Parts: sequence; structure tokens; C-alpha cells
Amino acid sequence: MEQWANKEALLGLKVPRERYRIPDVGEVWIHGLTAGQKDKYEDQVFKVQAGSRQVRIGNARAMLVIQTCHDQHGKRIFGDSDIGRVCNMPAAIVEPIYELARRLSGLPTGEVEEMVKNSEQIAELDSDTA
Repeated sequence: MEQWANKEALLGLKVPRERYRIPDVGEVWIHGLTAGQKDKYEDQVFKVQAGSRQVRIGNARAMLVIQTCHDQHGKRIFGDSDIGRVCNMPAAIVEPIYELARRLSGLPTGEVEEMVKNSEQIAELDSDTA
């Protein structure tokens, strides 16, 4: 028997989250982004210009960590104003949090890295013609 979703079932879906242990610090909850949060994040990280998407890679990892790290009560640990401090955290700590947040938020693996690579290739072509 087929089961069809309805509006209430869809609107009642919970954002995925996973508990993550940071060595020598403790545990945090990593929450996936809602559709609106994901749009806002992508708007901060990607720039669409003349039909192509370019990456504003600066702080991409830190921005996602800030939006997705929560305490045991479900409250965000970092505020938007903590961006500089999160950027100064060890990359070995930030990277696994970023990867977990990326997966829980439905951000494709390697999309940012691939776009950075393409942006670098475009920059090289531009400098060759200058």
C-alpha cells in the first residue's frame, strides 16, 4: 500500500542533528540547517555573476560551524559576531564539525572545493590574458 505525504507531515519534519565529541573539550550537538538557513548560508558563500557561481571562500567553514553548533539545551553556542574567533580555532577541530554540519544540511561533498578550484582556473586564465 502506497503512503503519500501530506502538508502537516512535511512541515512537522525535524532538522537532523548529531552529537559530536570534541577531544579534550566535550560534546556538542551539530544541527543541520533549515531550508531558509541553508539559503542564507549559500548566499553568504556563493556569488552568482553572469550565469556562473563563484565562491567567497573566506570564512565558509567558520560560518557553517557558527550556525550549526548547539549546546545540550539546543541553543547556538556561537553568535554571528564570533566569526573571527571561530576562524582562529584549530583547523583540525573545525574540519570534522564542518563536514558533519555539511552532511546534515544536505550540502554536497566537495562543492565548495570544486568551485574554488574552478575560480582559481578562471583567475589563471584571466592573468594569462592580461
